[in-house]
Amino acid sequence: MPDASTSGASATDGNARNRTAGGGHQAHNQGNQERKCTPEQRAAVLRIRKCSPTAFYEILEISKTCTDAEVKKAYRKQSLLTHPDKNGHEHADEAFKMVSRAFGVLGDKEKRDQFDRSGRDPDSRFANAQAHAAAGGGHPFAGFGGGGGGRPMWAEQEISPEEMFARFFGGGGGFGGPFAGFDGGPQFVFNFGGPGVRVHRFGGPRPRARPRNPADQQEEEGPNLWNTIMGLLPIIILFIFPLISSIFSGITSGPAPPTMYFDAPHAEYTMERTMPNLNVKYYLDPRDVQSWTKNKLHSLDQQAEIIIVQELKRECEKQTAHKQRLRDEATGWFYQDPNKMAVAEAFTTPACTRLNSLRVR
Repeated sequence: MPDASTSGASATDGNARNRTAGGGHQAHNQGNQERKCTPEQRAAVLRIRKCSPTAFYEILEISKTCTDAEVKKAYRKQSLLTHPDKNGHEHADEAFKMVSRAFGVLGDKEKRDQFDRSGRDPDSRFANAQAHAAAGGGHPFAGFGGGGGGRPMWAEQEISPEEMFARFFGGGGGFGGPFAGFDGGPQFVFNFGGPGVRVHRFGGPRPRARPRNPADQQEEEGPNLWNTIMGLLPIIILFIFPLISSIFSGITSGPAPPTMYFDAPHAEYTMERTMPNLNVKYYLDPRDVQSWTKNKLHSLDQQAEIIIVQELKRECEKQTAHKQRLRDEATGWFYQDPNKMAVAEAFTTPACTRLNSLRVR
């Protein structure tokens, strides 16, 4: 009698073996047997299990003329109803696999066309062999050998229903939506011997998907590249655009203005000018502007207003930050230093006061 074995976690004791009195059948306690299911979930499981395994349209409750979007919508609905992690019905796992198989065929254009033509599961080796034989391709098992000219039976490896579900809802990186977080942590595989007993897999790494052909890879590279660009878009907006703007502003701004002093003359800077809007006096070196026209000097008056406002704002920010730093130093963990706080409150911010007086802050 095989024992219960675990991979990723040790078995606690030998109580996993449980024989019945009549036929010695070993009981298997599935994880979803202790959970309940809603009437809608139960009805979905019973309806799907009444369908033929290849009645793919009936399983998903769609017509043969449905669009690809309707196929995806139907799979979303039925997979959420039958997923064994949410549906506690004892046959939910079987119904979920049938839903996944139906979507695996109808969600693939080539397989769907093949199914519509033949009525057989395009991934069924025996059905394909029969179709090959009926078409005059030899005996029905010609494709199972290495030298029969057909594709070997291991040429493609199908993904599991869980993998299909995870890719559909979470992009292959874990369950999305209502199943987020089910796929993390270590892997636990429980094997219970005996006939008709299934193997359940929880967590761990993803099963390997079948190899993709180059055409599928190219189709996936497009969306991945677009997602990468969209992810980098905030960085481009925050850093690249301001850099480009500063470069072009530096190119179009023209030559730097002559040196000027505000409010009072200084050394050779004795030529007095008055800003038209702020009514602030500033002083230039006459030699710097001796060849300037009247219009050019008027433009300089307007530029001087921009310069003084920028300087006052810069100084105001520095003075405000220093005042706040003094306040922070005066406030300790348990008490406030009154002397330091008095110094902080006495600290003035003349640049801010000047901005307020000019009404440009």
